[in-house]
Formats: sequence, structure tokens, C-alpha cells
Amino acid sequence: MKSKEEILEDLKKELLRIGSTNQVQYDLLRRKGQVLSTTICRRLKLSWVEAVERTGLKRNKTS
Repeated sequence: MKSKEEILEDLKKELLRIGSTNQVQYDLLRRKGQVLSTTICRRLKLSWVEAVERTGLKRNKTS
């Protein structure tokens, strides 16, 4: 299993590729092989907003 740092790095890369920090858009546009947002939150024991903040990205107002 990946470390928390690796999960956050993967999340950051995918959010930058998508161009949004919105959770629904992430789930719809994520690449094959990327885990669902709920799985990320469960593994990190964080809410989606907290996980996005941990990546260092600025959150979209609708995320």
C-alpha cells in the first residue's frame, strides 16, 4: 500500500491534470487506475477538502 505522501502526490498530479479540485469532477475524470475520492479520504482519514489542502493546491469554491 502507498504511503500517505505518495497518495497525496498522486492526488496532486491528477488534480493538476484535470484542472479542478472538485471531488465529483475528480471521480468522473480520473485516469484508469486512480482510486476513487472516497477511497483516498478513507486511507488518509481526511475529508476531501482536507486532502486537497494537504496537496498544497488552492481549493475550487465548489469542491
